[in-house]
Amino acid sequence: LRVTKNFNCKSAADARTYLYLTPTFAFSPATEIVSESWRCEPDTVENVNKVLEKFKGTHYFHNYTSGKLPLEPSSQRLIYTFECGQPFIREGMEWCIITVKGQSFMLHQIRKMIGMMVAVVRGHTSLTKIEETWGMERIDIPRAPGLGLMLDEIHYDRYNKRYGSDGIHEPLSWKSLEDQVQLFKEDFVFSDIIKTEIESKSMFEWLSILPVHKFMPRHFEQDGEESPLGNAFRRIDKSGKTSNSASNGDAAEIEEI
Repeated sequence: LRVTKNFNCKSAADARTYLYLTPTFAFSPATEIVSESWRCEPDTVENVNKVLEKFKGTHYFHNYTSGKLPLEPSSQRLIYTFECGQPFIREGMEWCIITVKGQSFMLHQIRKMIGMMVAVVRGHTSLTKIEETWGMERIDIPRAPGLGLMLDEIHYDRYNKRYGSDGIHEPLSWKSLEDQVQLFKEDFVFSDIIKTEIESKSMFEWLSILPVHKFMPRHFEQDGEESPLGNAFRRIDKSGKTSNSASNGDAAEIEEI
């Protein structure tokens, strides 16, 4: 496509849309054994979207990246949409696609927002903890696996409005090729993510150490809020041995994330 002489693909972008493909067992309650055969309840997606709704709007995301101070102006970001789609079955497992559109994103921001959402949905922390992350305290937030994250679209709405119909330039959009793009994602991108997840079990392994995560200010020395399962895991013998009840789907060696 022909663009204007001084066009800059980064600075001209108005927004970015990312997708996150995840197995739905990531939404299973913390009181249940994580299993690839788990399926969403009728209200599961609705509950997930209620949590994702909290991220919409303009907030200080210093706790969702690295190297940013609380309330630092450069950590302020605008989220337009953040929602989870309906589940579908692939390779004997249930999956969901989470879509997030924002003006711009920082390093690890999306993975940490996903991680926080999963922690709330599963019951490892409360919904009010999200509100706390916008404030002065530096709260340690779990980072979801990177496998399912992909850039879906870069939006050039202002450019398209000004130059897209001037008779010289064309709009920067995939709209005319939407069917082909979707087919490519289905046949190559999604299928590879699903295949890799089944083989590597990255989400499964991440969930096994999520219960020991502490949602506390990182510069404090005292213990912070911890889930009941986290307390149980910390009673595991320091030798690394686990009981039979803890070994199903749980890592033998637990590390802070």
